[in-house]
Amino acid sequence: MKIKHFFLASLILVFTSCEQYNSSIRDFTDGESESLNSIGIFTVSSYKQVTFSPGNLQYHPKNNIWRFAKNQYDHLSGVYNGGWIDLFGWGTGDNPTNKSTYDFDYAYGVDWGINKIENDLPDTWRTLTSDEWLYLRSYRINAEQLIGIAEVNGVNGLILLPDNWCCPDSITFKAGFDKEWSTLYSQYQTFTKEQWWKLEKAGAVFLPAAGYSHSIVVEAVQMYGNYWSATATRYSGSAMQFDFGSAGAGVSSCNRTYGRSVRLVKDL
Repeated sequence: MKIKHFFLASLILVFTSCEQYNSSIRDFTDGESESLNSIGIFTVSSYKQVTFSPGNLQYHPKNNIWRFAKNQYDHLSGVYNGGWIDLFGWGTGDNPTNKSTYDFDYAYGVDWGINKIENDLPDTWRTLTSDEWLYLRSYRINAEQLIGIAEVNGVNGLILLPDNWCCPDSITFKAGFDKEWSTLYSQYQTFTKEQWWKLEKAGAVFLPAAGYSHSIVVEAVQMYGNYWSATATRYSGSAMQFDFGSAGAGVSSCNRTYGRSVRLVKDL
């Protein structure tokens, strides 16, 4: 059960040409700046910047293997059947099962990044806090212009643009959200796989609307995206998440046993 919710609406802005925002905190050499622009720099607090992992986190419980989805728009949206899963109960960051508990061990937060993921060492990646998700969504410079819903390669989701955003040639990006809650993200804007490759090369991040799981039921696929934070609430059975739909995005609290998506970041 959600205890509180902070969905925020956005102004609609359209990008049809290159626009650069000088919101970077760090000073980079020309070579380093060019390299980081291709993966996207995202400010998540007044003193911290990150880059996002290449896809949603996936886990194989039987083989105890963690990996990232091959593409940013990929999602499994299924319950555990002996194969890979990508909807996690809060607490599975350091307890690799597909469901969380109300154990006090998880009272202060979890971080899926403590695990070895593919060829990366443990603690290479980390989970954003709820404050960082909210800062990214609403308080970084030009925040309202750097977010928007879309259908990408047939998948509904949310696009986050980097601080150092420069719109690719031949691409039109419309920031913001629809007026109605629906599964028709395509009515707002649509990008083909080829168009998405251009956006991705420019540093854009896509969070698929993979829904959530409750017990053996998966719900709201292609309608809502629900992404765990590393932040617990003062209630032992809930934790904070970043969630979105076609009409808005924000942070909220949620039952820890519900399966949510996980998207990790790396500090710069």
